[in-house]
Amino acid sequence: MATSEDITAGQSASGGEIDSYARLSWNPNTRELEKIETQFHDNRGTISRNGGRVGMELSDGLSAWKKKVRRPGFETLLERARTGQSKGIAVWHVDRLFRQPRDLETLIDLAESGFLVMSSHGTRDLSNADDRFILRIEVAQAAKSSDDTSRRILRRFDAYRRQGRPTGGRPGFGFPRKDRSWTPAEGQEESDRPNIPQSQIEREREELQKAVSDVLAQSANSGDIARRWNDAGLLTIELKPWVADKIRNTLLRPTLAGMIEHGGEIVGRMPGKPIIDEKTHRRLQAFYDGRRKGAPPGRRHLGAGILRCGLCGKKISAASTGTAYKDGTRRYQYICNKQRRGCGGVYADAAAVDNQLRLFVIARLSDARHAQAIAAARARVSSRLTELNKEIKSITDVQEALVERLVRREISVTTFDKSNLFLATDLAPLEEERGKLSGASVEGPDEALSAEELARQWKDADLLGKRALVTQACGLDELRLSPGKKSGKRAFGRERLRLLPPEAPYGA
Repeated sequence: MATSEDITAGQSASGGEIDSYARLSWNPNTRELEKIETQFHDNRGTISRNGGRVGMELSDGLSAWKKKVRRPGFETLLERARTGQSKGIAVWHVDRLFRQPRDLETLIDLAESGFLVMSSHGTRDLSNADDRFILRIEVAQAAKSSDDTSRRILRRFDAYRRQGRPTGGRPGFGFPRKDRSWTPAEGQEESDRPNIPQSQIEREREELQKAVSDVLAQSANSGDIARRWNDAGLLTIELKPWVADKIRNTLLRPTLAGMIEHGGEIVGRMPGKPIIDEKTHRRLQAFYDGRRKGAPPGRRHLGAGILRCGLCGKKISAASTGTAYKDGTRRYQYICNKQRRGCGGVYADAAAVDNQLRLFVIARLSDARHAQAIAAARARVSSRLTELNKEIKSITDVQEALVERLVRREISVTTFDKSNLFLATDLAPLEEERGKLSGASVEGPDEALSAEELARQWKDADLLGKRALVTQACGLDELRLSPGKKSGKRAFGRERLRLLPPEAPYGA
């Protein structure tokens, strides 16, 4: 059986390149933290005494209790072994390699093909059946120890959170933390890593306050803030660019308001001055909770949310094609989006459709018959709209009173939900009817305008103004986009846009 410092596959390194691996861990003899550099130093001696050359020096952090944690250094080591870039590895102690049985089996497979494993302390021979048997037992014990440690730490963290005590997790954006962009110079170790400058912390806190204010004022969304921070060179704590979801999750962290949350309840307070106050944090939570996912329709595209699919009736949305027109502008198309429960069977070039919408508005609103129809529709629905508005207001007044009592904690959430359910059930059909009738009372002239005047209005209007003109032209009817021809020249035909009453069947 191999002794300490022997090559565990029973072969000689004979000048081959041997990688050195170290993992920050507790010394099994002294129970003190064994530094990476100390392990590398011992590994160099082991490689030299066995006639090898030092290859890459790879290391990982303290992670024994985290069963699913990635070990980039260990993964690189295995990849170099599989591809033949190294002849073996030197490790300070065998337990640095094996925390899970699958790690041992991987190295046994490599050892059988001639890969060498040497250790400065506690060596076993992977080519020996008896040693492999003992190692499998030792690794099983190490895995059990790792699982026990994980359970103890998780239980302790849970107890800390219940007591309102911080658990020492990674500090977030806007808080003091180690500088991850720092690169150690020769002779420096991980313990020498400095904190980020106080000026950067203050800048991050100011940006967080501004972002919260912009979101509540609806002057910017998460995507806008992500672009602003990326352009300003502000990165996440992982030194990666911001994305909208990351912005939202960061702004909603209770720690910004100085609160420690556990199980949905506030269990403690953080020391120091919070970035935002609790009232602002609650408002921000309510704002995000009350929003639906996805951008509001029609903010960028004329027909989005107005046009309907001629096959299934879902509202048409817009998406980039990834290409551009001859003038360099980005090309978009209107689609019946499957991700929004559409059928996916209708799509058309957005610029071509927008041009037809312009012609439709001019023709429709310059028609005297349409102007007379609008006036007649207003007269028919005016009295009913008055009744509906009165009924809806009476219900919403009660809902607002319930919300006020809930905020003051005069009623429970269960009581609120039960009462509001009945109100919402009554309110839904009333609002649906009002929505249908309100189309007949859109703002617009009771007399037909000239085509020239309408063309001028269209040219001078912004996107919202043009959408309003399209809505006026539709009245109570729906503008449906039909599928194009599957063969022949691919050009948008105006017959694909049809104005039909809502009760007309789809797909006809």
